[in-house]
Amino acid sequence: MERQIIAFLVRAAAVLMPWWDLGTGAALALAALISLRSARGRWKALPVDVALWSGFAALAASALWTQAPSLETLLRWSPLLWIPLALRRQHRACHEGLIAGGILLSLVLMGNAVWAALRAQSWDPLFYRDFAQLAHQHSYVTLYLGLSGAALATDLRFRGMIRPLLLGLFALVAVLAGSRMGLGAVVLGGLWWYTGRTAPRRLLPWAVGLAAVMLVAVALVPSERSLGKLTKADPYWATGSVDTRVVQAKAAWTVISSDPWRGVGADAVQDRLDRVYAEWNYRFGLRRHLNVHNQFLQLWAGIGLWGLGVWALGLAYCARRSSWNRGAQALALTLVLMLLTESMLERAMGVVLVATALYHSLPRRIDGTWR
Repeated sequence: MERQIIAFLVRAAAVLMPWWDLGTGAALALAALISLRSARGRWKALPVDVALWSGFAALAASALWTQAPSLETLLRWSPLLWIPLALRRQHRACHEGLIAGGILLSLVLMGNAVWAALRAQSWDPLFYRDFAQLAHQHSYVTLYLGLSGAALATDLRFRGMIRPLLLGLFALVAVLAGSRMGLGAVVLGGLWWYTGRTAPRRLLPWAVGLAAVMLVAVALVPSERSLGKLTKADPYWATGSVDTRVVQAKAAWTVISSDPWRGVGADAVQDRLDRVYAEWNYRFGLRRHLNVHNQFLQLWAGIGLWGLGVWALGLAYCARRSSWNRGAQALALTLVLMLLTESMLERAMGVVLVATALYHSLPRRIDGTWR
């Protein structure tokens, strides 16, 4: 009975993820508490648990050498604690929730966009930020759909044309949402998984062709910023996907260089960035208070090399305990590429997405046995 309740909460959290941070967090926390209670003292930490907990420990420990993180920041990062407990032996429930959530998200966004386009007599609501306005920001939506697609692709209950039709729906919604960096990460991760399979290798040229079409399509989708200038990133003029990230990375390095070992504190990074933006007259960054859009640089600026080292120890311990299969490698590759172009841990959904992807990516075996 307890496991059924946990499974229901995990499914609910996965479905609510793109819409309601508080509901998702509450469901995961309750599932974690019931999971601990049902273990009745027989619960044992796995390497992947250590990998996630060390991330929260790095943030909390940063109070020892720099500005202490606020309660709000600690709460936002708390899924790193809850998810290993909530998802223990609940992979099927999580997959079912992600599939159902992906279908719901796709249908709602498509339906709303078509209705808005008909009312406005314009194609604009079908693209980019207008398209994803009902849910979280477009890069988060893209990664969510990527996880939904990964769950769907490995679920044997979807047979015939149902699976490719749903995967096509997820791909269409991801393209229209317009996160170029996010879609590139998901496509490359998917290709890495697909090329490791033996049965469908005769279809590999088609898979590569489809991936190329998706990347070209998202590059051509109209948006307010397009791809940006590739050769010169002038802070005054930067408004594109590429040149803004170059400017923000340079600004992050300016912050990091002030104290690379300790950092300036997780909650102080944005203020420091805004000061640099003002000094450089980076109008776009000031108007939107843009973060670094690179999680590694964002963390380095906030908790320093000491904090990164704490998390790296946990990840290294986990990585040494078991080998990875191809699917785990693909999820990890997707996540690393996403974190290179997005500061995802600055939002609650981003923390949940990262923690969920890590939990499914990193090894769960120890000494050759499943726990």
